[in-house]
Amino acid sequence: MTWSAAGAAGRASKPFASLPTPCSSALTTALRSWRLPALRPPPPRPLLVTYSHRPCQSRRPRWPTLLIGRQVEIEHIRALPAEPNVRLVTLTGPGGVGKTRLAIEAAMQVRDTLPDGVVFVDLEPVTEPSLVLTTIAPTLGGDPRGSSLRETLRHVLADQQLLLVLDNCERLLSAAPDLAWLLETAPSVFIVATSRARLDVRAEREVPIAPLAVPDPASFHDVPHLAAVDSVQLFFSRAQAFKPSFALMDENARAVIGICNRLDGLPLAIELTAARIKVLSPSALLERLERRLPILTSGARDLPARQRTLRDAIAWSYDLLSAEEQTLFAQLAAFVGGWTL
Repeated sequence: MTWSAAGAAGRASKPFASLPTPCSSALTTALRSWRLPALRPPPPRPLLVTYSHRPCQSRRPRWPTLLIGRQVEIEHIRALPAEPNVRLVTLTGPGGVGKTRLAIEAAMQVRDTLPDGVVFVDLEPVTEPSLVLTTIAPTLGGDPRGSSLRETLRHVLADQQLLLVLDNCERLLSAAPDLAWLLETAPSVFIVATSRARLDVRAEREVPIAPLAVPDPASFHDVPHLAAVDSVQLFFSRAQAFKPSFALMDENARAVIGICNRLDGLPLAIELTAARIKVLSPSALLERLERRLPILTSGARDLPARQRTLRDAIAWSYDLLSAEEQTLFAQLAAFVGGWTL
């Protein structure tokens, strides 16, 4: 089985595993936005990313930074459709770990195997689970104002063969039955979702996304050895964006190791810290990271508000908890080294 779902008989498709890996700096996702009635010819198939609050528009967005590491995770995601009964892959992990970036990269690498391309739906603005299908419908060519939304989607997806990327599902977990219905209705549609918790449907396979690997201070030998570590590569790449003269040297190597370990390899935290390299040396940054939240601010203006500071990223998860869970969370803070079940 390939990304061309079983049941789409007669449609030729390249084996998923044989796909070449494109340059990760070119994020152009091939999408199919409209399937209009026979009375009107369908518009040209654009290359774009579709957002949930409006139909496809003719533009070609690019991810602004290179993807660092994650090749193991991408290969794992690419292999999952070959497994029986897997129709939904949910990338889970803490805020700022890079779930959205990874989902888009994986989608970009499979777009050529899908006749109807890849559709990206950002669910962050949606707060009511009952509106998930209503939000998805316009991106697939359906009219959410119709008298029967499900019948519209059933008709639109009858012969669609595509990958649907659903971003930020954590506030909409109770919409899981609607997504299960969509998968049952459209046997040639595969879903990749990002969430801070799994959706808990039978066709789901959870892929936990961990932070980037961090260097081991005890095994550090030289700068080239250090530069091969994913978290260090990310710090170096983002630091050079703010200070082109920045370089990894023996003089700052230990401080960079300390920074990556202090931040637990979390990509968002590393990027926020690297932005300070213009005014602070690595050793000065490490010293200020004794209190992390006050310094991990001022993210890029084109990021969602919840990703511009680490405090906001944590608050996004904390606000998802019930009052009882928030109380328990505060009590568990007494265990500095973590806790068992």
